[in-house]
Amino acid sequence: MNAVKHSAAAEWLARFDRAAAALPQPRRGELRQELVEHLDALIAEAASEEELAAAVARLGDPAETVAAEGLPPVSRARARAALGLLLLPLTGLLYLTPALPPGLPSMALIVLASVVVLTLVLRAEAAAGTRALAVLGALAPPLAGLGGILDKVFQAGHPWRNEPDGSQYVWASDSWVVVLGQLAMLLLGLGLPVLAGLRLRRAETAGLSLDVLALLLTPAVGLATALLLSGSRLGTSVGTMLDGPLLVVALVCAATLLAAGGLLLARPGLAVLTKALVLAAVLAAPVGVVLLAQHETRLAGTVWDAGAEPPRDIAADLTRAVPDSVRAPAPAWVPDDQSTRLGLGLLFVVVLPLAAAWRVRGREL
Repeated sequence: MNAVKHSAAAEWLARFDRAAAALPQPRRGELRQELVEHLDALIAEAASEEELAAAVARLGDPAETVAAEGLPPVSRARARAALGLLLLPLTGLLYLTPALPPGLPSMALIVLASVVVLTLVLRAEAAAGTRALAVLGALAPPLAGLGGILDKVFQAGHPWRNEPDGSQYVWASDSWVVVLGQLAMLLLGLGLPVLAGLRLRRAETAGLSLDVLALLLTPAVGLATALLLSGSRLGTSVGTMLDGPLLVVALVCAATLLAAGGLLLARPGLAVLTKALVLAAVLAAPVGVVLLAQHETRLAGTVWDAGAEPPRDIAADLTRAVPDSVRAPAPAWVPDDQSTRLGLGLLFVVVLPLAAAWRVRGREL
């Protein structure tokens, strides 16, 4: 079995394995063995790696080979799980019902619905990437709902004192990060279950690898994490209580992304440029979250950056009133300019991971 020793053949075979996840055994194993024997024959005939790569390319898309076998119908268990995921976002109506304000009863109902759907997902057969997407879709609504509640608590801002003219000093998260973070939580809570449900409703012709899935989810997770980390530093009692757990969540997200990036870098057949882009995305995303998790200061409609010096006439008030946790960006390397922080943060959290996922996914297809 020489196919796994040559990058072009090994890559084609790996793409076949992902595409063939929907085929039943033993036919999947029989077809794979036939293809391995055919690839071994091509290797024996090829005089160089370039000639082998050309011969493998003539085999076409592995997904077409799988499709020619005839995909089985979606099972009832899988169809039930898909329906549950598609209906799960309706739990978001609990936040819009006046009689059920966001709180413990609403969260209990959302968690109960999520557990039911998660049980259906775990009972359904699916490829590893599709199953991971479905599990995340089942968990997303309660997590996004809790994030929404915390966001409302955090983003009340930290008032310092009221002036006779009605003006007020307020230290708050960057307004752009608030908007983008809330949109990210909406996408996680509503979009992720729908996407997973639609994927479960159809038979798979190509798998979604876990490492690519991690890169695709990085923008939404990164923006939501940055918003919650920023809000937890506003000096409120809730923020103080949750600062540690939120930091743990951020570290878990970073570790997951690093693991996914390691798997991608070890994958044979990826171009050096693609691997460099993946490495840049994996290392830069946590840095981008830190850049976005900063603050701006407002006084009677005037805004100045968290790391910049305030106007001279209120410097004394600033010294007395601002909580130590948000007085200035903690890392010394964070730029003072708000636009620079936002631009670099979006580049690291959104642009690079999506570009890396696009490059890797293009190679898989």
